[in-house]
Amino acid sequence: MRNLLVTILFVGLIAFIVGGCVSLNLKGETEVVINPAKCHEDCIKVTRGDVLSYSFKTSNPIDFNIHFHEDGKIIYPVYNKNTVSQEGKFFPDKEEFYCLMWTNLQTNPVQLTYTCRVDRK
Repeated sequence: MRNLLVTILFVGLIAFIVGGCVSLNLKGETEVVINPAKCHEDCIKVTRGDVLSYSFKTSNPIDFNIHFHEDGKIIYPVYNKNTVSQEGKFFPDKEEFYCLMWTNLQTNPVQLTYTCRVDRK
């Protein structure tokens, strides 16, 4: 049963990546181009007491969120539509793999420059 669950999770991850989202390690300043109808995502394990600091700028408006997956649902502690820049701190109330995600709903590619950092308790 456990092998089946691992296989399902692996196949889901591959489908997610092939679908246009990429999960990367959080490291310094990052620059990416997000094509139309695609997204860019960075995920990291963060626990209660940690602080996730982030900032970004884009060449055109995008949707931005911080989310995690729980019991087959996607939970969005942070969700902002149609934004070109933001700076903030996120304080998780429990240990999860939290994902920062930028979605390009424009008809042209969008340039994204961002930084994120986790300060451990």
